[in-house]
Amino acid sequence: MDRDSIQRRDFPTGRKGYDPAAVDEHLRRVADEFERSVAPAAARPLSSGTSEQVRVILEAAERSAAELRAKAGEEAGDHVARVRGAADGLLGRLDELERELGGLLDALRTSGERLSAGLAELQERVADQGDSAPPPGPAEPSVLDAPLVDSGADEAGARLIALNMALGGTPREETARYLAEHFALGDLEALLDDVYTRAGQ
Repeated sequence: MDRDSIQRRDFPTGRKGYDPAAVDEHLRRVADEFERSVAPAAARPLSSGTSEQVRVILEAAERSAAELRAKAGEEAGDHVARVRGAADGLLGRLDELERELGGLLDALRTSGERLSAGLAELQERVADQGDSAPPPGPAEPSVLDAPLVDSGADEAGARLIALNMALGGTPREETARYLAEHFALGDLEALLDDVYTRAGQ
């Protein structure tokens, strides 16, 4: 249906009928209304509908991308926080271990200094008293390098000689016999127990 088919004039004529001018005017108005109602849909290009669909798709894609970025940022932030917490814990533990190690080193240094001073003092005392000691008989152990002292030597000198013999591998019985012959000790067995325990025997 178009304008020409509405305003056609090839109708058959009769003796009586409607006024042709009035009919023509009415048909013209009908044709005008028809064109106005059909023209917007016909004139709208196909690309307009396609553009709208593309716009909707793009908006949905942008929203999805924004949500993904936000979620990824939250997950990354949580991971960084966990790593930072673990690193802080390790650093704190390392600091604690460093303090403990420093304390142990200080204690070992102090103990070493005291031991060195004690050994030096014992060696001086044994050397001072060993000048007048008689040499041991041929049956005495040859592993003993320390000077001999008389029976009046104190317990510290006997302990040093016993330790020297124990570290040199001298049996306990032989050390006990030697100390009994050269020192006047109140408790020889207790001294030997302590010396051979310290020597790991």
